[in-house]
Amino acid sequence: MIAIYLLYGLAFFSLGLAASLQLRHDDELLLRKQLPWLAAFGFAYAASAWLDLFQTYGANPASSDIINVARMILQPLSGLLLLVFGWGVLTKLSPLPKWTYLLPGLLIPPTAFVITYAATTFVTPSPIEIPIDIWSRYLLYLPGSFMAGVGFLRQWWQQKGLGYSDVAGLMLATGVAFLFEAFVVGLVVPAAPHGPASYYNYNRTVYNAFTGEQIETEEPFGLINWLDYDRVLETTGLPIQFWRMLSALAVTTFVVKGLAVFDTIRDRQMRALQQERDRAQQMAFEAQITARQTAENWTEALINISRHIAELNDVDDILLYIVDNGRKLLHSNFMGLAVLNGDALDLELKCYANNDRARMIDVPLKIKNPLILETLFLSKSCCFPQEDPPGSFEDLCFFVDKPAQTAAAVHLDLDEHPIGVLWIARHEGGPYSETDLIWLECLADQVVIAIQHGLMTSQLQSFSVIEERGRIAREMHDGLAQVLGYLNLQVQTLDTLLKRGKQEALQAELDQMRQAIQTAHADVRENILSLRTTLANEKGLISAIDEYLNEFGIQTRIETQFQNEVVGPLNLASLAEVQLVCILQEALTNVRKHAQASCVQVHIAQKLGLNQCEYLLMDVTDNGVGFVEKNGNRSFGLQTMHERALAVGGELVVQSVPGHGTSLICRLPCLSEEGLRKQNLVFQ
Repeated sequence: MIAIYLLYGLAFFSLGLAASLQLRHDDELLLRKQLPWLAAFGFAYAASAWLDLFQTYGANPASSDIINVARMILQPLSGLLLLVFGWGVLTKLSPLPKWTYLLPGLLIPPTAFVITYAATTFVTPSPIEIPIDIWSRYLLYLPGSFMAGVGFLRQWWQQKGLGYSDVAGLMLATGVAFLFEAFVVGLVVPAAPHGPASYYNYNRTVYNAFTGEQIETEEPFGLINWLDYDRVLETTGLPIQFWRMLSALAVTTFVVKGLAVFDTIRDRQMRALQQERDRAQQMAFEAQITARQTAENWTEALINISRHIAELNDVDDILLYIVDNGRKLLHSNFMGLAVLNGDALDLELKCYANNDRARMIDVPLKIKNPLILETLFLSKSCCFPQEDPPGSFEDLCFFVDKPAQTAAAVHLDLDEHPIGVLWIARHEGGPYSETDLIWLECLADQVVIAIQHGLMTSQLQSFSVIEERGRIAREMHDGLAQVLGYLNLQVQTLDTLLKRGKQEALQAELDQMRQAIQTAHADVRENILSLRTTLANEKGLISAIDEYLNEFGIQTRIETQFQNEVVGPLNLASLAEVQLVCILQEALTNVRKHAQASCVQVHIAQKLGLNQCEYLLMDVTDNGVGFVEKNGNRSFGLQTMHERALAVGGELVVQSVPGHGTSLICRLPCLSEEGLRKQNLVFQ
């Protein structure tokens, strides 16, 4: 028996120690919140079992009373701790079914009756420790162990349903151990004249639950004993302390193993967290790749749009490129561009792009959709979700049968005045985000830049035409008008000579008139050639210069040589290209009129300056008579060429040696890609 009591207490002490050690973990599991009660129960019940050992073996009369009092305190205390632990396991680990909410109310009457009946037993002649022991087991140990067992069995069923077989097995073993504990600790009590332990004793004696001594009593007894220490001994041949030791070992073993669920669940949580972190990292990586790809696509599209604008492409082509690429980049089914009609102030569709094609609108098509008109007149940009009023999404997608489900629109402003609307729409899918709206606003800015650039290009062309008209007017005044005036005087002279019969003088005047007419004819043809070359932008600057030199050589019978070392675009501003052609034309005019040259060479190349900036070099060299500038004064033609070069940030140098020809060197700055972008910003 000493070994049984020793192992009995040691088992529960180990249970309390294991539970207290598990408290060091910072887990958020619900079972951890119940471990303090389990640890306290293990230590208290171990102390109670060892007090039984000291009470039964080796306790002297002086300490027997102290041990007896301590045991009477620890007995209900340990039972109360077990009851709290069992209630927590049953109700806190997982929600109870709704019908169990009725149990507290249903159990109040029988519980009150049992407590009242238990209270009456304390006034019997029996020793006070007997009812304390019995009712501690009935009212505390029995429900506490039973609730703990049922709670762990519910966890077994729940973990089994989740597929966690390892955790489920531990929960099942722990639940069965607690149910066995409920039987041997909570139901089996010392023989007593009440409860399930009542028995019929002909000798009218009862036994002390702790010492085994007989206690004489005159109280009659009722039924025969069926669930007490004697019945267990008679049935199994082993004392109840042995079975309680087995239950204690079983509970301790399986609870300690069951506490391994902390490590099991912790490992599972760590794996789940690791997997979740890996998934989050993968998703973040994929999101970064997608965002980078999206940014690259948008950057490429915006650069291409800027390039089209800088290359002076047709405005309609640029707008079609914008709406077509914008629809694809924003994953939309439709993108439309509408502008205000300057005369009627009506918003008309200019161009659109859908899943099939992108095209300009030839016949005016008025926009009547309230969302688009609101965007225009309120000068606001917004996304339109599906919750907008019915009919708001009608007439958003033109030339398609499917209606729009979501849309976004931005306004177009030119000099702080609304000029149109750019919008996108989808037939299905979620609404547009704020990021989509920002990208749409970027496209709207490009649309405005393209329109401004078109207007500025038209103005520049108009200015060029006006300037060429002025130049032609000066040429006609200095050349053709003077020749015609001269011919008018010569005709009068011829009439006088004819009347006087001076044939030789008449013939000389006719020769002079013929030479003047030929000079005027050459001037007119050169002006026509210059005008055609200056305004022929569709051929490209190099091709236009080459063609002009060929025709100049044919007309003047001066040999022309053209050497072009430029590969790719010239990267000149549009105004600089016009000035370059005009300088070349003026230089060749001077060669024809004054140089008396038989050959002229034109050399064009791109060079790198001292400031690491590229410039275009044009060298016009002839083998004529040359000239000498006196007192630094330049002729009208040279002065004009210098002014043209300075107007576009370039310079002009004229080198001439009498008898060895003239060389005219013109340097004009080239624009880098950044310079082209800055130039485009001028039109904003």
